[in-house]
Parts: sequence; structure tokens; C-alpha cells
Amino acid sequence: MSTSFDSYQPIGLQRHRPRTRAQYRMRRETLVRIVLSVIFYVSLWRATGMWYGLPANFDDSVGKDPMPMRLLLMSLVPLIGLYCVLEPRRVFELIRSASPLVGIICLCVFLSIAFSVSVGSSLRALVAVALLTAGPILYRARYGAVETFECLAKFAIAAAFINVLYTAAFPQFAVMRGSYAGMVKGAFYHKNMLGQFSATNFILLLPFKSGPRLRYSDLLRWAAMLLYLLLIVVAKSSTAVVLLSIGIAIFYGMGFIQRFPGRVFRSFVVLLGFAILGFLVSVALMGVAQAVAESFGKDLTLSGRTNVWEQLLPLIFERPLTGWGFALFRQPEIMEQYVRLTWDAQSTHNTYIELALNMGIPATVIWTSFVVMRVVAKMTSAPLNRALAITKRKEVVIIILILIGAFTEAGMMLAPFILWPHTVIALTSLGPEFLSRFRKPTKAGNQHASG
Repeated sequence: MSTSFDSYQPIGLQRHRPRTRAQYRMRRETLVRIVLSVIFYVSLWRATGMWYGLPANFDDSVGKDPMPMRLLLMSLVPLIGLYCVLEPRRVFELIRSASPLVGIICLCVFLSIAFSVSVGSSLRALVAVALLTAGPILYRARYGAVETFECLAKFAIAAAFINVLYTAAFPQFAVMRGSYAGMVKGAFYHKNMLGQFSATNFILLLPFKSGPRLRYSDLLRWAAMLLYLLLIVVAKSSTAVVLLSIGIAIFYGMGFIQRFPGRVFRSFVVLLGFAILGFLVSVALMGVAQAVAESFGKDLTLSGRTNVWEQLLPLIFERPLTGWGFALFRQPEIMEQYVRLTWDAQSTHNTYIELALNMGIPATVIWTSFVVMRVVAKMTSAPLNRALAITKRKEVVIIILILIGAFTEAGMMLAPFILWPHTVIALTSLGPEFLSRFRKPTKAGNQHASG
């Protein structure tokens, strides 16, 4: 055996350096996942506004965020900045791949701020919306739709148990008083928030993985779904019941649509489905909604919402192009200034009217068109991967529920609303070509990449 000195290779160059690079990549990937996970869950938590001790009388807490909620929002600034330092190229590519319509919407937002009657209030609202938008998009762009929805499901399971336990332990805070006496709001500001959150998360938790044996995670999922049904009932939210019914119908209807071959034919089926859904909502479903409302001791006059809208509609045409200022009519003091009723109207109770007041008619049309185009594109796609196909169906359900709920509730779009992170994730469209720029194509990667 040769013992020549030339047969020995520099150990540091041959062995340790590649191993060091691999270890560095692993540590960097671990750090990125930790940072993005914290950003993601903080964004979800802050959007819900869940906190201990929120007043049982809604009028006592309107427009008053607890200090911990403000700190949570501000904590996103350094966290998002850290991620941008860790992966600047991915952030740049994400911005570059944005739809031109997104750029136009951003321009409309800045114009509404420039002509706002209260620039400071509009800027603060923009910062909140931007921070709660960035986190979900960054996580969705990094790990794909399937894994993102799995994380949403984990948060939904935890939130279900938290609200039930909170209601049982602190009924003095969780059960509303005043005009909503006896209705449960859990750890939220208002019982309507709990109802909408519960209806959406019930659809989100619909299982798509079936195995020969029942796992503990499956038991938790089913338990959380039952708890959400219970929360909808005790919240006495007729809107949540209607949204839940529509969501279940859309979820399973999408499974039927995805079986059709050819995108053109699926588009025809989707348009036909929209026509049928519109008919059901306007005719048949109104009877069901009336029965549900009466069972909760309410009526279907929209709790005086029509009186609010009659006073707000003329204001739209006073400033039709740029509106009164971004997010201005989400503030109770502005509503008190322009709306005169025998009861306190704390919001517009209609997101489309609110958007037109805040940003003008053109911006509202552009934003609504963007959302509708995205939901139609997702409805007409048919991914081959089963997990991805079911995730697409959940994205469609979330978007349509937001579009429908926006007719009777304010702040459901372009606002730090409880389901705004869900909406951002569902609207995001990043195909396999985006993820392939940053990692080698693998089976798992193909499953998680989505449009």
C-alpha cells in the first residue's frame, strides 16, 4: 500500500467544507421556517382580535384595541424585515410576479389616502392591512397551498377549543349584554365575528385524508368541527348558518365540477352554477334564512341596515372617484358624524358600500373584478393531486363566503378583519413555476405548489 504524501488530501477542503455548507443550509432553513411560522400565526391571531376580558357590551369596546393586540401587530414589522433579509431574492420575485391588477389596486389605495379627509387615520389603517397581508402571502409563497391550509386547520382547531373553554371559564366576558344579551361571542369582540369565523373554519376542517385507522389528529379535527357547530348555535348568528349551508354546498359542488374534462366546459358549468346559486340565494334561501332568523328571535330586515345604507349611498356620489379616505368609514366616530339613527350605527354593515366610500367607485369595481376573476380561475382548474384539488375547493369556498358575507357585514375585504389572512391566502395564485425557481422539483414540492 502506498504511503506517499501525495495520496493524502486536505481534509478541510475535501470533507469538512461540504459538510459545513450543508449544515449552514439546514440551519438557515430551520431559521426561515421558525420566522415564517411565527409571522403566520401572529398574523392569524392578531386578525381575530381574540383576547381576555373584552367587554361583554360591544359598545364599550368599539374601536379600542387592547395594548397586547397593538404590540402583536407591531411585532410583525421586525419579523417581516428579518425574513426579507434572509430571503431577499424570493421576496423580490414574489413582488415581481404580482398581477398588474394588484398594482392598480395599490395605486387606487394611495390615491384615496392622498385625498383622504384624515390622512393619518388612513395611513395607520394601511399599515395594519399591509402587515396582516404580508405574513400569509410570504408563508403561502414559501411552502405552497396545501401546507398553508394544514397550518390554518391547526389554528382553527386550537381556536375552537380556546373559545369553548373561555366561554365556560369567563361567561361574564364571553356572553354579550345589552341589545345582544345572552348571545355568546367567546373571546371575540362580537358574536357575529364568532359566527363567521366558526362557519368558515368548519369548511376549512372538512377532512380529506382517510386511512384505515382513526388517528388522534382526526379525532381533534372532528371534535373541533362539532364545537364550531355548537358555537354557531350559541352565538345565534343567522348569517353564520346561511354561510355554512352555502359553503358546504359549494365545497362538494366543486368536487363535481372538477371531474369534468376541459377547462372551457368547466367554465360553462361554473357560470351555470353561479346563476343557480344566485337564484337560490335570492329566492329559496331567503325563506330558510327567515326561518333561521325567527328561531333566533330576529327578523330579516337586516337589523336596520337598510336605514344605514340609505344615508350612506348619497355620500358615495359626493366623492365618487377617490372616496373619503382609505378605511375611514370603518371608524365609529366617522359613522356617528354622517349617520343619524335612533341606535348607534358603528359600521356600514356592507363591505361594498364601505369600499366605495373609502376608495371610490372605480377602485371598488377593480377590486371586486380582481376577486371574481381569481375565484372563477380557481373554480375552473382541476389539479391532478387530490390534496391540492381539495385545497382549491376550500380556497373557492372562502372567497365566495367573503363575497356573500360582504353584503351584510363591513370590513370583510381590504381590512384587518378576522378572516382577512384566510382571504389573502385563498386569493394568492402562485403556480409550480414560482416554487421551481427556488428548489428542485420533488414529489412533495409538486403537491404543495398551486395556482
